Amino acid sequence: MSQDQLSKRARQKAHRDAQRAQERARQARARRNRILAFAAVALLVLAGVGVLVQRQLAARAAVEAERAAAAAKLVTLGCTPDTAHADLGGGNHLDIQGPENVVANPPEAVYPDRPATSGPHLSSVVKSGVYDTLIDERLLVHNLEHGYVIAYYAQDAPADQVSALKEWGTARIEGDFPKLIVAPWTGDSLPEGARFAYTAWNFRQMCADFDPQVAGVFAQAHSGNNSRAPESSLLPHGNAQTGVLDPTNENVLFPPLDQQLGA
Repeated sequence: MSQDQLSKRARQKAHRDAQRAQERARQARARRNRILAFAAVALLVLAGVGVLVQRQLAARAAVEAERAAAAAKLVTLGCTPDTAHADLGGGNHLDIQGPENVVANPPEAVYPDRPATSGPHLSSVVKSGVYDTLIDERLLVHNLEHGYVIAYYAQDAPADQVSALKEWGTARIEGDFPKLIVAPWTGDSLPEGARFAYTAWNFRQMCADFDPQVAGVFAQAHSGNNSRAPESSLLPHGNAQTGVLDPTNENVLFPPLDQQLGA
């Protein structure tokens, strides 16, 4: 083999070696770029998770601060604690057994502890709203079963506080508590000398005076995912729904309440 042939083979080998080295370098750069890209994505994900966790912690801290502030006012406002009550069930619709059964089971006979937080009720419900009219308690218990919060006000409650409650209720229904009803209490007076009562499924709080923070903490504790109501996943009740009653313009009372209350 001549010297020229040896030189040619050496040059070819050197060229191949150079190409292999370039390919290895290209692959190394590609691996490095992929690692850097993955690292950047991981950092972004971690940053996003960190922001989310921070927001959740801040929201939780805000809720706890609201609860603490509301709890500090309870004695001054003449409020009971947010108290759990026995579950009286709710599947029994009084009117399904006929009108005689409705007459024979007024609220005072059906609910041993009032305002009621559970128990038998009528098959219809009331749409979300703030009302001046009287609403049958047996209807509102059905709303409770669907995850509602009911805010009652006694008819002798101070007018300015009732107005404040109604303004609060209107704002919250349009905002973060669409499953809310504000209505006058149908009895002569609320138990325990209270003028305001907040009820949810199996929970109740009574107050002598209205405070939006106390009402808001109660609603927050028993709304949405926090509700223990059997059918809390149902959507809020509005117009044009079968079985949904609108008490805006007139009292909605079933026998014997209609005669007892002169409605």
